[in-house]
Amino acid sequence: RLSIAVELAASPSIIFLDEPTSGLDSRAALLVIQSLRKIAETGRTVCATIHQPSSAVFEMFDDLLLLKKGGSTVFHGELGEQSQNLIKYFEANGATLILKGENPATWMLTIQEINYDTDYAQCYLESDNSRELRLQLEEVQVNTNEAKKIRFESEYASTRGERIKYMNERLRTIYMRSPSYNRSRIFLSIVISFLLGSIFIFDYQPEVMDEQYISGIFSTIFLSFIVIGILAITSVLPVMLKIRDVFYRHRAAGMLDDFPVALSLGVAEQPFLLICSTLFSIIFYFTIGLAPNFRKLVAFWGFFTFNWAIYSYFGQLFMCSVRGVQTAQILASIFIGINNFFSGLIVRPQFMTGFFQATYYMAPGHYVYEGLITTQFHDDNRTVIATIGSKFFDDLDCKKDATEVCSGTVAQFMESFFGGRFKHSNRFLDIGILAALLIVSRLLTWLALRKRNFSST
Repeated sequence: RLSIAVELAASPSIIFLDEPTSGLDSRAALLVIQSLRKIAETGRTVCATIHQPSSAVFEMFDDLLLLKKGGSTVFHGELGEQSQNLIKYFEANGATLILKGENPATWMLTIQEINYDTDYAQCYLESDNSRELRLQLEEVQVNTNEAKKIRFESEYASTRGERIKYMNERLRTIYMRSPSYNRSRIFLSIVISFLLGSIFIFDYQPEVMDEQYISGIFSTIFLSFIVIGILAITSVLPVMLKIRDVFYRHRAAGMLDDFPVALSLGVAEQPFLLICSTLFSIIFYFTIGLAPNFRKLVAFWGFFTFNWAIYSYFGQLFMCSVRGVQTAQILASIFIGINNFFSGLIVRPQFMTGFFQATYYMAPGHYVYEGLITTQFHDDNRTVIATIGSKFFDDLDCKKDATEVCSGTVAQFMESFFGGRFKHSNRFLDIGILAALLIVSRLLTWLALRKRNFSST
């Protein structure tokens, strides 16, 4: 009954049901058919296939289309009171008389098994019922009545603005009622941020450090956005699958189109993305010992929010583009791998040449990582002691036989570590590209919802 109610929300003029009483006991089956009878009495046409109905259920139908194996018509027409039209038709064609109290639905099948030598399909073709039906169809085709044509002012019962509003409310409710998805993200944000940041808690904000220490800071920042990205993209896939499949049903029923869903998916994610990103950024930022500077904190939060949104929205895109979760997970793994290897740490920018330069510029993580690093360390004048023989040591023109310790600043080390490819002046370019990637992901998600359909409807 709930499935029928969902379909009725679109106010259809005709309803098709495939064995609505299947799997139900006699009382439940009777209640369902009574509900359908009430719907029919409102002026809607109800077409249903039914299997072994009771006599009470069978009596509620107005017309019957009975088919034999192969799809040939055995009977079509009004049943009449207590199925008198059906009974008279078969008895006139040599059927055994129906017994008092016998179920007409069972009787009409039994007589076809008993009188197997009678071709009831041919009897129907030669019957008055068949001739009258053909004449009615010909008349309808020739004399069309424009007044009886069903017309609507628009395809949907509500305006696009209303559909967007209702879909936003619905998805917000779904997200609020999905604790396994959202609460786990919030909890893991807190736990992971503290675990990663606390690595350096016993050597907090030193004024003098070695290359290993600052390299560890760079690596931990890299690890933070990669781990959170993996969490974001893997957790969104099963949630998106459920929302997508329900949307397919609503679209097939004429209740909804693709644009409100694509827009609302992005809006529904935003509050939780902001909460998770804010909690992670604040805890991680101060635990790892980054500069107590409000602008730098906001910059870190901004790039980290971009990272979380990109992974979440690309996860939605992958799930809308392919049939199952397993295939979407393969696409997500490729996306994670590209960001993992080509964001600028595992393979640093100065070592990416030829084809791999393209992967460097394709990886969204490159722009996130560049933004995170350069906004924090471009003006950091703390001392870094150069390791003899390192690239930083050579870039400072240090002498191996010098008696004094050779050192530079964190900003100089950053320049040397990334081969001069990570620049603070690129921060606005990074923001623009990340924003463009978010827009592209939303547009592609909308197109996937519009063009793809992985349901049987």
